[in-house]
Order: sequence, then structure tokens, then C-alpha cells
Amino acid sequence: MNQSAEPAGLPDFGASPWHGGELPAVSAGALVWSYQRLATLAGRRAEMLRGAGVRPGQVVACGADAGAELVLLQHALARIGAALLPLRPDLAEPALNALITATGTEWHWHPDAHGGGAPVATGRAPPPSSWADDALALLIQTSGSTGAPKAAMLTRRNLLASCALVNRRLGLGPGDEWLCCLPLQHVGGLAIGYRCALAGATLRLHKGFDTNAVRADLSRRRVTHLSLVPPMLARLLDAGAESGIDGGLRPPPSLRVLLVGGQALSGALARRAIAAGWPLCVSYGMSETFSLVATADYRADGDGAPETGTPLPGVELDCARCGEPARPLRLRGPMLMAGYANPERRTGVGLDQGWLGTSDLACIDENGGLRVLGRADDALVIGGVTVLPAAVEERLAALPGIEAVAVVGVPHPVWGRTLAACYAGACGRADLERWCRANLPGAERPRIFVPCARLPLLASGKVDRAALTATAASADDGAFGAPGRDEIADGCE
Repeated sequence: MNQSAEPAGLPDFGASPWHGGELPAVSAGALVWSYQRLATLAGRRAEMLRGAGVRPGQVVACGADAGAELVLLQHALARIGAALLPLRPDLAEPALNALITATGTEWHWHPDAHGGGAPVATGRAPPPSSWADDALALLIQTSGSTGAPKAAMLTRRNLLASCALVNRRLGLGPGDEWLCCLPLQHVGGLAIGYRCALAGATLRLHKGFDTNAVRADLSRRRVTHLSLVPPMLARLLDAGAESGIDGGLRPPPSLRVLLVGGQALSGALARRAIAAGWPLCVSYGMSETFSLVATADYRADGDGAPETGTPLPGVELDCARCGEPARPLRLRGPMLMAGYANPERRTGVGLDQGWLGTSDLACIDENGGLRVLGRADDALVIGGVTVLPAAVEERLAALPGIEAVAVVGVPHPVWGRTLAACYAGACGRADLERWCRANLPGAERPRIFVPCARLPLLASGKVDRAALTATAASADDGAFGAPGRDEIADGCE
């Protein structure tokens, strides 16, 4: 694995020069910790964990709903040299046990009613140490995984390199404030706490995304950075429109970066945000790279297709040039994981000589910008033609009256698959179908249309495509059509 681009002289998170200062470190509701207070609490928590038996290189699992306590655990484990495994709050016991077995996790943090808690041993024997030249710091379960649990093993070096590069790209520094309303079990939310700790910035922590709460903090706090997934951005803009603000909610003057990622951002939504004055940064990343590997201020080409961003320094991308046949992206860099988790903590699992192969079809444009065209495993063969639903979504999203759209594939007895367009907005079904007939090739033309008040979302904030696929399949009349009505479909919000 290529680690050569790690910035030199980086401190550990537990030894940041901002620790011991009076700058605010964490703000969550009525709770406010300065860096001095956080350092004191993290030291006490680290001593308690050591006393319970937690050792360097071991893993402690903790529910992501612990909020500020999870942030405190991040800092305490960094002092010990142990690793954190954040857990989905709704993780059922069989799934939890499977994840603990798959990762070899030795400890499970159990919170108490007073804001504290204790680590409980899982009974897993620690594997022989093979991390002498680095320290395992974080295990993140990969989003959208199916079947057996799968988690990325990230080292201290991965985290430090990523945070330093992202902070430099996004201009995060002392006195800045990053509002985090993304789930902490996902890397997009959890990484914000590490970035702020390294920069001496304030982590303003929300318990999930609530439009009114985010809007209130943007108006009364000096928020400089904000992370959202596209459906959250749409709802935030809608909140302004519902209040009579033409074009959507405006950003506060303090906001310098609105980082959007997690899924494809439609050109229509991006242009709407830019028109309302939001400082939009597009991004590309994943759990395996501790979030970002590419980001840039939004810009579009003549067709309105947004770039995903330019790679961070030290990131190598292996993909086609735009205009050539697309192929799955491979990448490597200083933030790339040590491998997928396994009970023996062997490194390199899932990597090919330091390269990670992805399922994302991507290309590099003439400006060096990365464009993600869709996922290879989402590509559908319809009547012998390969179709990327993301490309169809991009065209539909630009239409008047379409606020949000997701295109999914539904089984068809003759053509193998057919497309269903699930959408929110004022556009009528007949008008949308008429436009599709006139403007899209046969294989790329949706034949099923599912109106939704809002597209259903997963806990991560991403569109719940499985729910939409089931809804679209039930709406299909068995031929190339759907019920001729504009009522909101069952299964949509």
C-alpha cells in the first residue's frame, strides 16, 4: 500500500496542539466541551479503559447514537492506540454478533444513564499483533453491504493523512465550525470529528438530520462547513421555498463550504443550490478511503453533468479518459485502508498490490476532474443494450417539475429488465412519459412511473432504492406500463 504521500510531522489526535486550549471542541445541544475539557475527559476515559483491560491494537465497538460520548471515545482510544468500531443504533443482536465475529472485536462499550459507561469483553481472543509500523485506529462497516458483514480497517496513518489533506483542501482551521448532521456510523459523519480535532475547529453535532434544527443553527451560529447528502440538500432548499424565499433557502455569510457526497448529485439540484448562493463542493469517497479522495468546487460542462472533483494529493486513479469506454475505477493513496476486517487482522484483504478495485464506472476529463458515471453493478442489460440508470436520472432531474428522481430496474419477462422512474415534484405522469418517449432511446426509456411525495431514504440519508424497486414492481401492470394515475404510490413517503 502506498503511504508515501503522508504529510510529514503530523501529531496524533490525542496530542494535537489544540488540546489544552480554550477553543470550543465539541458542541452538542446544551453540551459544550473546550479542547482543554475534552483533553481532561479523554485522559480519564483512557485510564478507565486501560484499567478494564483495553490494550493497544484492540477494538472497542460503540453505538453511533452515543453522540458526544462516541466523540470522547474516539479521543480516548487514540491515546491508548486502540481502535473504534461505530455501530448502527438499530443493529439487531444477531447482526451485532456476526459483525463482532467477522472483525474479531474484543470489547463492546455499554453506556449508562449518566453519560458514561463501561467496556464489556466479547470473549474474542486478541490476534497476534502485526501492526508494529502503524496502529489500527478505526473499523467502518461499508455502506450498502449485503450478506456477511464487511468493514474497512483504517490505520492512524490513514486517518491523519486524510484529515490533513481534506482540511487543507477545504480550508478548515482553528475557530472554524463544522456542522455534522450525518450519521456517525457512516464514514462521512464520523470523519468530521477527526478533521476538526486535527484542525482545532469546533464539531457542532446534531442527532441526525432535522431541517428546522439545521436551519436554526445556520442562522444563529458561525458555521463555516456543512456536510450533506443530496436528499438533505434538497430538503434544506425546500425549507426556504416553503417560507416564501424565491429559489430556496439562502446560506449564512459565514458558510464557506457545503460538502455534498454519499451519492450522485444531479446537475439540476446542484444548479439550484448554486443559484441560491450555496458554496457547493462536490466530492467522491468511500469507507475504504476514510471518506474523500476527490473534491472540488462545483462546476458543470455544457451538458450540465457535474464533476465529482479533483483527486487529493497522493491519490492515484486508474480509469478511462472521458470519451473512452468506461471501466471500473481503481485507486490507491495514503488514506486507503489496510484491508477489509477479518478476525486475524491480516492486512491486504481486498487489495491488489495496494490498489482497491471499485464498482464505480468513472473517467478523467481534460481538466483532470473525476467523473463517476454510475456503478458497474447497477448497469442493466435491456434488450441486449447496457443501460446506466444514473445517466437516465441525470437527464430526468433537469426537467421542470422534477424535484428528485431515482431510476431503478424492474424484472421483465421479455426484455430482462425495464426502467422505472420514481420521482417527486409537480410534473405529471403523462407529461413525464411523453417527454421520455420523445427524447430517450428505447432501452433508456422508463416504462413505469411512480410519483412520490418524497423519495424514501435510508438511515444514511441515501435514497432507499430497494424500497423503490419493490414499489415500482408492484406498480407495473405486467406490460410496458404503469397505472395511469398521479396519486402518490404506496411505499413512497
